Amino acid sequence: MNISGFSRHIFWSYKDNADIPAERVIKQVISSGEISDFITLSKKIPHHKIIEVLKNWKEKDRYKKHIHFMNKVILRDDITAQH
Repeated sequence: MNISGFSRHIFWSYKDNADIPAERVIKQVISSGEISDFITLSKKIPHHKIIEVLKNWKEKDRYKKHIHFMNKVILRDDITAQH
């Protein structure tokens, strides 16, 4: 996946043209991103994919505040539709 459009600090160890799997991008953005990165993520990756990755993320307790924000503010419509 193309990482242009995200804050540079999130992917500092990757080359600009690196092809990164969507799951890795989601986790990197949630763990290290700014609000603008969350919004960019929601525009680049289908919401159902983001929700799936967040549900299956083993270390999600460490980032629970970031995940909660993503769910309640950015993905609010899609989260309620899945319940």
